[in-house]
Amino acid sequence: SRYGLAFSNNHVCALTDCSSGTYPPENSLFTATINAGSFMFLLFCIFHHAHIMERHSSQSMMSKFALVFGVIAAMGAFAAGNCNPFHVSLLHYLGAAISFMCVCFYTCILTVLTRKCALSGYEKVLYPLRISSTVIQVIVTIICILSQIMEPTFFLFYFFIVVLS
Repeated sequence: SRYGLAFSNNHVCALTDCSSGTYPPENSLFTATINAGSFMFLLFCIFHHAHIMERHSSQSMMSKFALVFGVIAAMGAFAAGNCNPFHVSLLHYLGAAISFMCVCFYTCILTVLTRKCALSGYEKVLYPLRISSTVIQVIVTIICILSQIMEPTFFLFYFFIVVLS
């Protein structure tokens, strides 16, 4: 198989140590997983927009904004997954940053749409869950971005000062 040949030439890591491939275009399971995930997320965004347009066309503008953020997030994830950080690090990190930020906006808009649109009948349960998961996601995204920008030791020192005070 292609993986066996790439593994025997030390071009990819073992499946027990899944990371991006060493030499392009031989990428490992990471790229395939990110590609599949970004494609499924893109399909979800499209189908969710169609569902809102069918049942609550009054929220079409907010749903279109969510669709745009979702499509950009999927494209950013695709770029991050296909650009090896060892060879094309700028595109990898730019795609990841765009994806994370757009997913944050997407989940915020999706939370507002959950409050405004009754699509499934489970909104009384979904809305508090979406609020909590959105808040956690935004906080984790901010922490991840700050940890990439700042020096790790400075960031940990600053984080513990904020948490302890």
